[in-house]
Amino acid sequence: MEDLSIVIVNYKTWENLSLCLESILKQSEIEIKVIVVDNNSKDNQISFFKQKYDWVHWIENSQNFGFAKACNIGASFIKSKWSLFLNPDTILESNSMSSLIKYCDINSEHRIIGIKQFDQNKNHTNSFGIFLNFWSLSGIMRYLIRIIKGSYRSMNLKEIAHPDWISGSFVLIRKKDFNFLNGWDENYWMYYEDMDLCKRAEKFNLKVSLLNNWSCTHFHGGSSRKNNKIKIITKSEVIVSSHIFLEKHSKTSIKYLNHLLLITLQSIELLIMGGFSSFKRKILINSINYWIKGIFKNIWETKRSQF
Repeated sequence: MEDLSIVIVNYKTWENLSLCLESILKQSEIEIKVIVVDNNSKDNQISFFKQKYDWVHWIENSQNFGFAKACNIGASFIKSKWSLFLNPDTILESNSMSSLIKYCDINSEHRIIGIKQFDQNKNHTNSFGIFLNFWSLSGIMRYLIRIIKGSYRSMNLKEIAHPDWISGSFVLIRKKDFNFLNGWDENYWMYYEDMDLCKRAEKFNLKVSLLNNWSCTHFHGGSSRKNNKIKIITKSEVIVSSHIFLEKHSKTSIKYLNHLLLITLQSIELLIMGGFSSFKRKILINSINYWIKGIFKNIWETKRSQF
């Protein structure tokens, strides 16, 4: 049986995916099963990749189900103790997974595990953050909270840090913990599903850990920034997912207030930026239609976007 199973969700990120798979091939002293879930790329590339990387278990979805559902589909094929959810625009350091798994086997207190991430220019990408709640809705408040809890710099300098949540671009988790948490929440089509997973883990005292002695390269936005149309859809989805998170995790007494405050802050930003950017204006138009349904009907889940 494999020591580790890696689930990668792909949508038209073939060049990055190739680099990612090649980096997995450079892992030694560990048995790895790789599962690539293609979210209906429809660009005639998958046949070539299935031939070139015939050691990969390929899954072809009938439509773009989004990140969370595609991850759950991939996870259903995992039999190993450890699962790694990895973005296709991520490159692993050579021979890094064996030592990471050995360390985590010994140090069982780490349950939702991330590692340090750099961009292609070797800058920290700060692949972690604080939970969205009443106190962190504005940028100023998030800045003050980071001063109290630990700045990005201090989190990156520690050997082991414990942020509220880690990025879904690299999430290492034991299969038993993943099943206990019922996997990724499929109400999120894109964004905030990683924050949600860590929030649910917190409720059961499953520690979220950032292990900075290990690192990877993450290029960011491989599938979400291909063109303006896709960027508008995905940036609009950030807003939708933020409200879904608040609806799920806010205290009942302040849930509606949280929505209103977030709408106010989001609309002010888009109104100001929309004066200079047609891109922001289109996101604002998409968001207004969504906010109206939320405010007057208290409906925050919506039919998910497709691209």
